[in-house]
Amino acid sequence: MIYFPNLLALQAITPLPSHIQAWIRSFETNELIDIVLLDRTVFGAPRRVDILHRVVVWQRDNLRQGTASTKGRSDVRGRSGKLAPQKGRGKARVGSVRAPHRRGGGIAFGPKPRDHSTKLPHKMQDMGLRVALSVKYAQNQLIVVDSLQLETHKTKDLHLILRRNWAINKDSARTMLFVTGTECAEYENLERASRTLRSVGLLEAGNANVLSLLKYELVVVDKEAVKKLEKLLRVGN
Repeated sequence: MIYFPNLLALQAITPLPSHIQAWIRSFETNELIDIVLLDRTVFGAPRRVDILHRVVVWQRDNLRQGTASTKGRSDVRGRSGKLAPQKGRGKARVGSVRAPHRRGGGIAFGPKPRDHSTKLPHKMQDMGLRVALSVKYAQNQLIVVDSLQLETHKTKDLHLILRRNWAINKDSARTMLFVTGTECAEYENLERASRTLRSVGLLEAGNANVLSLLKYELVVVDKEAVKKLEKLLRVGN
């Protein structure tokens, strides 16, 4: 009997490429300019909803002010002694006027100012960012542009670009987050133009966080922001 080896088993298994592709668009005209290679470990990470949940809960815990405060029985006005003798009146026993069950008394087990912040490992924070960026890429909500610098600082010019290219109007529910690769001071025109638009946010790549990425529907990053995010979040750094 002639034996034929399994040809499929002899073929080398090719691993997934280390990069994925995305279009580079012009922000002002929405025209396709070029193709950029994105690091798969940053923009193609597995979808981990549990990681996103943990990071969002951690961020929201840290945003809580913790200033809620109530007065206990030692803080309200009134004497601390008994209001009436224990016996001899033919009525129920009464204690201090500041007791929680009396009107005007202190609050029992009420909130006091405290720190609500929690801790989360830095590796899980970085993983949450990778998952959030990957989800935006998979849902076609991550837009790479050549530059985010505007010629003017007028809001009407920025609103015209958003309405013409990205279908974002004053009354629309769509939102957009700009992520820049350098300090926002270099994007003064963009910052001043987007200051009064509630549907637009501006963030520097070093300050990117999961809550902001998930809050806005579209995430627009320039080429410098892509390089900085890959440098910060690449697996194996």
